[in-house]
Amino acid sequence: MLGVGTISAVAFTFLSVSTVEAATSDDPPPVVEDYDYPGADQIFAQHGIRLLKGDGHILFTECGGGANLVEVWSRTKNVPFCFKITGAKGYLSMDLARVYLIKGDDHALKATMKIKDAPVVVDIPKNSWTSVGEGANPENGYSSLAEFVSAGS
Repeated sequence: MLGVGTISAVAFTFLSVSTVEAATSDDPPPVVEDYDYPGADQIFAQHGIRLLKGDGHILFTECGGGANLVEVWSRTKNVPFCFKITGAKGYLSMDLARVYLIKGDDHALKATMKIKDAPVVVDIPKNSWTSVGEGANPENGYSSLAEFVSAGS
């Protein structure tokens, strides 16, 4: 037979656990960064480039001069696509078809191209133009730019 003190302790433990469970079920879920590119759908609709994920240090921007800009030429447009590098290191994945020329400004980059469905990493030296995809070799055919990685200036 249980004494009054034991019943009180069991009741207190039950109420305490129930209260904690109720409090935690009302708490918002933890914030988890997924690195999806903000505004990607709108950028795709306006400019035709699909930005996927990044760390926020390589940003799609309007072309027009300025430091730390990367210029990408694609046969999908008659104007370049530009990206601003805002940190010492950066990462951005994307899907941009028919890329043939990239200019790294104040940063050296590694660009991953999809050439004949295989990833090929191309070094983009700072302050110079680099032919990629069909621009580097017409036998490559149309190639897509898949990502940029900047390891600093």
